[in-house]
Amino acid sequence: MNPEKFNLNRNDLETIVKRYYANPKLRFQIESSEVTHFSTSRAGYLGDHFFLKLQVIIEDDGNRKDELNLFLKVLPTAIPALTSYLEASGTFRKETRIYGDLFPRMQQFTRFAPKAYLTKDNRQLVLENLALEGFRSVAGCEMGIFDKAHLERALQALARLHCASLMLETKTGRTLPELCPGALDENCWILKNNNPRVEELENAIQVLCELVKVVEKDNPELPDILRKLPEFVLQIYDLVKPSSKYRNVVSHGDLWGSNLLFKYSEASIPEDCLIVDFQFARYAPPAYDLNMLITLTTTADYRKEYYSHLIDLYYATVEQIFIDQCLSPEEIIPEQPFRESCHRYKVSGIIDNFLMNHVTLLPRNCVDRVFSSPEEYNNFSGEDKIRMCLGVLDTDMKYRSRITGIIKDLIEAL
Repeated sequence: MNPEKFNLNRNDLETIVKRYYANPKLRFQIESSEVTHFSTSRAGYLGDHFFLKLQVIIEDDGNRKDELNLFLKVLPTAIPALTSYLEASGTFRKETRIYGDLFPRMQQFTRFAPKAYLTKDNRQLVLENLALEGFRSVAGCEMGIFDKAHLERALQALARLHCASLMLETKTGRTLPELCPGALDENCWILKNNNPRVEELENAIQVLCELVKVVEKDNPELPDILRKLPEFVLQIYDLVKPSSKYRNVVSHGDLWGSNLLFKYSEASIPEDCLIVDFQFARYAPPAYDLNMLITLTTTADYRKEYYSHLIDLYYATVEQIFIDQCLSPEEIIPEQPFRESCHRYKVSGIIDNFLMNHVTLLPRNCVDRVFSSPEEYNNFSGEDKIRMCLGVLDTDMKYRSRITGIIKDLIEAL
């Protein structure tokens, strides 16, 4: 496919090449350009993914030929309702601001995400192709569950993200909202008119209550549970706000398994992790992300055994990063308030565990059906969404097991 189909003109391609080589004065010619599909099935919910290949002749190096293989993410247009939803919630506007304005300042300190070579019109992102370095989604991940090795690498990547934002604030003496106004404004869970996420949350609460009726049908406390659940979930509107008590950072806010890419050793052991998809990033305490990642990718039994270890690992990584930069972790993110905040934000992880996983854990055939046409996408709400989730709960034992555990966590936290 021609890049012009994706609104990438010659000047855009030349900008990409110059940024790729980090040389604005580079002399080169683009011999050819091509866009190909990333996958035969849908790889993400909030964007269409492609590969961008550029054949380049570098004139400053004896007319050396080079091939650039990059990752292209664009605003979906095939489903009008999805396009409108993404535009109204500002997902691409946020991500292009973050990759274009904020991350170049943060990535001077540590690596946590791919580099961006072009952000355009709040609709296009051209990024590093991490697959060329061997990064990929978790191989064999069962229903979103990480093993200890993957989870530890993910937490270390998350610590690098958070530390980069803290170091930028420390070095400049300014907060991130001051440095990049509006880039981290909440766009996921915010009560305002014409926000499609408000209706989405109300629908998710309806789905939750119907699933609870099935999972807890023999529980004599079911009526009381159903009465308390909506208000409990609605706490999310306050939990996502910046804290006036704890230090805030760039919070990813969407830490399910597919947004974490891993690089493996020859023995298939994860040795590095990077984070992608920042459409719902916010300014919040690190404990929000920390609890989201741990809760979304583990079971309650696992957390009972390893939660303290994982918190220790995260903070030890933070300490080492600051020490390596000759900074004091205790001055920037004191340990005692940090551990206190981890307990405070456990509830947000429990809520997000349902809000995200009741959809992301649906079988591939269900996801493909939802995105197969504008009609199917439009139907994935209200009673139709409830019927799909109940149907999968009844027929898919793996989904039932995970959702049952998630619901029990919610009920215990009421």
